[in-house]
Amino acid sequence: MNKKILAFPVLLLLLSACTNVATFDYNGAPGAAASFQEAGSAGKTVAVLPFLDQRGVQDAEPDEAGDHGSFYLGFIPLMPFGYIIKGEPEKTDDFVSLGRFHFDAVNDLTHAAAVSLKSSGLFADVKRAGSLQQTTADYVWRGKILSTRYRGNMYSYCITYFLSPLFWIIGAPCGTSWNTLHVQFELVERTSGKVVWQYDYHHQDSINHWIYARIGKDVSLYPRLMKHAMNRALGDLASKNLP
Repeated sequence: MNKKILAFPVLLLLLSACTNVATFDYNGAPGAAASFQEAGSAGKTVAVLPFLDQRGVQDAEPDEAGDHGSFYLGFIPLMPFGYIIKGEPEKTDDFVSLGRFHFDAVNDLTHAAAVSLKSSGLFADVKRAGSLQQTTADYVWRGKILSTRYRGNMYSYCITYFLSPLFWIIGAPCGTSWNTLHVQFELVERTSGKVVWQYDYHHQDSINHWIYARIGKDVSLYPRLMKHAMNRALGDLASKNLP
């Protein structure tokens, strides 16, 4: 096969990995936000406080801090893939088919929680507040970010990246990305400081990449995971007749 034909998919993947930029688009996440028609009758209000970033500190993966692995492993004969693991995927730019992830974990996830709380109808009013002292709401919603772990595999199929485009061209995946989200939520009575409800969410999803499809979608699952987390959490909250 012509070397130029083999080189084309490699160049395409490398170009995409250098130029594609992704953002955390919660409004564009697939699926409906949980809504409870009968909720909100008590007229209670809630303030969403900035989430606490505990990645690499509490209940985290053992390799949470920094990047681990290398895509260069795929240049070694008989290695099936090169890989990278990131505890904080917004900090560095090594992905399977992405250049950069513009992600403000604290602000983006706090905003996402506020959006879902408003959609749920569980509270008469939902606002964000910078601190407990800046709100007079009946309740405060707090969150902890424990993991946003990313793993990416770029497949060399044991024949190195020099020859693996043979498989990519005929439709074999060129890589896979895994997105993990581990967050904790709690509802606190503002005046007493009593925690009246807690919820823990830890889930992972994956997406395959082909040179013909899903290029640049390496981190596209994080908004979907956060929406799933909020839907599950709000469903649990409503089932306990809270607030």
